[in-house]
Amino acid sequence: MPPPIKRLGKGLSSSKCRAMLQDPAGSHLFRRMWAAEAWGKMERGRPDCWEVRRDRHKMRQPPQTYFEEVRNGTNCRTNWYEGNDGDLGAKDRLPYFRHDAPALLGFDESIDAFCQKAGGNGGHAWACVQANLNILSLYGDRVPYNICRNLEWQVCAATGKLPGQGSNVILFARAPNSLDPDDPNKPLGQCRGWVPDWPKPAGGVYGYATDDIFFLEVCLFSQICRNGADLFRLRAGDRFYCDFSPHRLQELERWLMADLGPEPPGAMQCYGASNG
Repeated sequence: MPPPIKRLGKGLSSSKCRAMLQDPAGSHLFRRMWAAEAWGKMERGRPDCWEVRRDRHKMRQPPQTYFEEVRNGTNCRTNWYEGNDGDLGAKDRLPYFRHDAPALLGFDESIDAFCQKAGGNGGHAWACVQANLNILSLYGDRVPYNICRNLEWQVCAATGKLPGQGSNVILFARAPNSLDPDDPNKPLGQCRGWVPDWPKPAGGVYGYATDDIFFLEVCLFSQICRNGADLFRLRAGDRFYCDFSPHRLQELERWLMADLGPEPPGAMQCYGASNG
């Protein structure tokens, strides 16, 4: 049996994730990443992502419709690569995997390295598909990316319903217990990683960058899986099987639907991501 992993004193944990997701003041970044506009800043007077149709994003819907569809896995058989080059990105075309394809999460560069080491070649999405690994790489205009799509994908992964996944195996290209919101190289909420050059959100201000998304993804799994605490004992590449809890997803829904507080003084103003 491998030796126990030493936890980082300042790193993520289930309790820290819960506090950031719940945030009664409604001002934490994790509460502010859910704008309907792709990569946009969540603000009063603009729709939240659960308030608009996923495929007709100018049409409104009751928020409960979104959360019910997430819970039921209504949209799991989606091409989560739509908008990529070639056949992989074609509308409604599901990717082909040679065998069961676990879900993979991480920072973009750690995902790239993991997929290449597993035998993939080419760009970000193509390399992972070739390596029989499921990632979220959505760029389409028909179903534009936002954090609501991220939660959909994660619940599909947690329940083993991603196209080609085969079972609910989830892998992390970087160990969740290595994440530290105050890490000077990979901090949370400092506009690090990548954002699309076009189209830019309203006002040219992004609500988050890709590094922030991985922090959020880990905390979302920590919340919606009964065994979420086990995330912080994983090594990179270890298999994680989420014990999905609809009740814990409903709890998350209540937190997200609570009143949004004002941005704190000195909040990030992201006009373009930095790799550090």
